[in-house]
Amino acid sequence: MSNKESLTEEEANELTLEHKGWAEAIAKSVARAWNLDWQLDGLDGAAFEALLFCARRYNPSRGVPFKGYARKRIHEASTEEARKSRGWKKGMGTSSAARRRAREVSDKMYTVFPSLRSGKLPIPEEIAAGEDGTRSAIQQMLIGASILSAGPGDTGDLEPEDIMDFKTVVETIKGLEPIHQAIMMKVYWEGSSLRSVASDWDTDELNVMREHTQLLSYLFKSLTTGKSKPIPKIRPALRKIALEMKKKSPEGPLVDALR
Repeated sequence: MSNKESLTEEEANELTLEHKGWAEAIAKSVARAWNLDWQLDGLDGAAFEALLFCARRYNPSRGVPFKGYARKRIHEASTEEARKSRGWKKGMGTSSAARRRAREVSDKMYTVFPSLRSGKLPIPEEIAAGEDGTRSAIQQMLIGASILSAGPGDTGDLEPEDIMDFKTVVETIKGLEPIHQAIMMKVYWEGSSLRSVASDWDTDELNVMREHTQLLSYLFKSLTTGKSKPIPKIRPALRKIALEMKKKSPEGPLVDALR
């Protein structure tokens, strides 16, 4: 592709076809979270339209990878189609933004913690099943729901206390290492699975899973005690990726996004 402001129609079509399978994977992920059929309920069409929209407006000269540019729009389009399919249109079917948000967060939890689909708690591998494992799993789900709630969305009808809670979550995540900010953003606000994050970074899924568990434990302790804790260290397996990410974004992607 040439270094110019926009692609030709032929280049945009080529980019669309090249990423069609990727967009479908996002639609399938959203469909699973909402317990829908990704094709029968129209999520495939919404994802493809968003993909085509992004391809025709993509500016390669800005240096932003196409997937990074298009992922959020495709995910939002698929989610909106899922909401329409369920009859959860904005301003209808619920009494407040808080109730809509709670229902959406509940659905997204199945993507973050796939074991919930089979009725199992997300107990970390490092912790044996039993009282400690159950407690850790519940802590993970509580903090996961808090992060999802603090993500982009309609907060117009929320109580001031709720908005302050969300701000606290975001401020805490902003203090993390860039790679840890990236994990939180990709999993909770962009709809990526831990497996897809590992694939994008060309690392073993277990490395990302363990890092994610460590982050949730840190955030739970920090937010429930109200005291700042030493930020988590980066595991050896991810240090090379973390170093490259820090060179590109010293303060982290969430800090950059909020500027």
